[in-house]
Amino acid sequence: MEIVEVSPIHKHPLLPITRFSREHCKCNVCGSVGYIYGGYCCNEVGCESMFHKECVESLSEIKHTSHPDHPLKLLISDKASFCSRCEGRFENGYICSICDFKLDFRCAKGPAPLLILEKSNLHEHLLEFFVGWHSWKGHRECKACGGAGFRGYRWYGCYQCDTLFHGECAEFFPEAKHTSHPQHTLKHITSEEAPDYADNKCLLCEEEFDQQHPKIHHCDVCNFTICRACMKNAPPVRIESLTTHEHQLHLVPRRIDFTCNACGTLGDRSPYFCLQCNFMIHRQCIDLPRVININRHDHRISYTRRLGHGEWKCKVCRKKVDGFYGAYTCLKCPSFVVHSLCATRNDVWDMIELEGMQEEEEIAPYEMIDANTIKHFSHDHNLQINNDGHGRIQPENIVCEACVFQILSEPFYSCNQCSFILHEKCANHPRKKRHVCNNTSFILFTDSCNKANASCGLCKQHFTGFRYESGPYVTIDVRCAAILDTIEHGSHQHPLYYYTTFDWKPCSRCREEGAVLFRCDECDYILDGNCALFPKKVMRNRYDDHLLFLSFGDKNVSGDYWCEACETKVNPKEWFYTCNDCGTILHISCVVGDFSYIMPGSHITTWRANVVSNTSICRPVCYMCNSRCKLPSVLKLSDTKVDVYLCSFKCAYFIRK
Repeated sequence: MEIVEVSPIHKHPLLPITRFSREHCKCNVCGSVGYIYGGYCCNEVGCESMFHKECVESLSEIKHTSHPDHPLKLLISDKASFCSRCEGRFENGYICSICDFKLDFRCAKGPAPLLILEKSNLHEHLLEFFVGWHSWKGHRECKACGGAGFRGYRWYGCYQCDTLFHGECAEFFPEAKHTSHPQHTLKHITSEEAPDYADNKCLLCEEEFDQQHPKIHHCDVCNFTICRACMKNAPPVRIESLTTHEHQLHLVPRRIDFTCNACGTLGDRSPYFCLQCNFMIHRQCIDLPRVININRHDHRISYTRRLGHGEWKCKVCRKKVDGFYGAYTCLKCPSFVVHSLCATRNDVWDMIELEGMQEEEEIAPYEMIDANTIKHFSHDHNLQINNDGHGRIQPENIVCEACVFQILSEPFYSCNQCSFILHEKCANHPRKKRHVCNNTSFILFTDSCNKANASCGLCKQHFTGFRYESGPYVTIDVRCAAILDTIEHGSHQHPLYYYTTFDWKPCSRCREEGAVLFRCDECDYILDGNCALFPKKVMRNRYDDHLLFLSFGDKNVSGDYWCEACETKVNPKEWFYTCNDCGTILHISCVVGDFSYIMPGSHITTWRANVVSNTSICRPVCYMCNSRCKLPSVLKLSDTKVDVYLCSFKCAYFIRK
């Protein structure tokens, strides 16, 4: 696949594409909004810029009919001036070094407009093209469509009536021809003026006609209706894309039920069709990327036109995949299959095409020195494996530097020269991985031991220890990074799946609403990230010498339990922690608090305070709520003359307010 390595219009390499853009988008050079076919896209993480082919391949010097006296030279990113033709803001385009004449890309693409429309169906008087927007004294709205006007539009005006018309309305009003419907002209009307039998969606792109998209073009004879965007930017009637199909594809601009060969989903209008093969495809599925990474899998996945017979299930939506249509598979994991449209969702795919690109070599998190010794990239000294304590809980102050959890009975690595300790499983966390929380890869950072201002994007808890970051905004702790998009939770009989939604839903346990949640596909059970990821077992504490296990309540028990920490009632039908040996019962809020995932001794700059252990016999009193601090860690203000303790971030917020 040929990549444009250097282009004057963009700082990153550009990838040629023959597909349509996935939605109405903006060309980053000329600023035009609409489907882009046969253009270029940026193949850098997080950029996602799209370009018309002719904009990328623009000549360094042109001659234009709007300025015939001198040649115009290409100029990129000049944001301090305006186009001499449309008076819109000039960002990219052509300039005349002699006359200070500037022509943006939109105006440079087409011929100069007629200066005078002598005969027009729009108006009884002559219409003159003008660019002096600031000098127009009449009404600044189009008489044909009612649309408002502003700088940057092409306008025709009648100086006798002080009447304006968009340049597009002058072309399309009251009717005009279109390549997808050459037999009749299409009338320019509003969606309210359309007959009752007309479709309420564009025949070509499925855009719904509403108050935001009221302008339509309609043929009464054929009941053919399209939107303004498709009228301006007609899709090609023929397409050649060898990565999609070996033959030329033809547009069928009509209502027709079909199954797309590329994605296996139903369509009801305007497919591209190969008569030789009976092949039909959505226009947005033309030239799907061949090789990509998605956030549900650590390996690359590749597009295949047909899986063949078999029982396949999509790893994103969990619905059946028809093997006789296109899908994505993993060459290393034969059972991993994803629908074409699921794999290329913006929240799943990182928008980078990998065909022809060398696969990144995985970097191990540590170097093996010998059978019992490693050199982990996070630490300056060698670490020794310790299996002697298997089955025994280590002292309470021995916690893992990565997850900040106590070393219970698992194998761990320790440093003979300092107090650095890692669980064996934490030492094996990859330096780079993919996770359902974001569509780009996550990088492991180990320098956060004293940065307790970080909060995990999945469980929402403040934490120290190792962290994974994806881009500048998404951070998760290593505990949550090990969670897949599916969890088996003891509180529910069905699997729970990761979702993000703008329609916030209440958690079935705490009733708090959130956008990140784990949801059951079979019933209405929902857990937010915090409740879904409570630790199943926690370190021992002042109330018990054994492990405490998370219990999800017993619906058959009547009466109440009593919490050993706060000495108040515990509803046996709700979640709580219990000791299987002693029967000790504690509220979840008396075991897991705001500082449970923060290394004691860490300084929190936001509150000008330190997290300290609460292990003494006499528990301190919270300065704000005046209750005994019952959790294993509390907050101690560092800028006060007397000791001030706080039991939660809520109390810290009020004292600093």
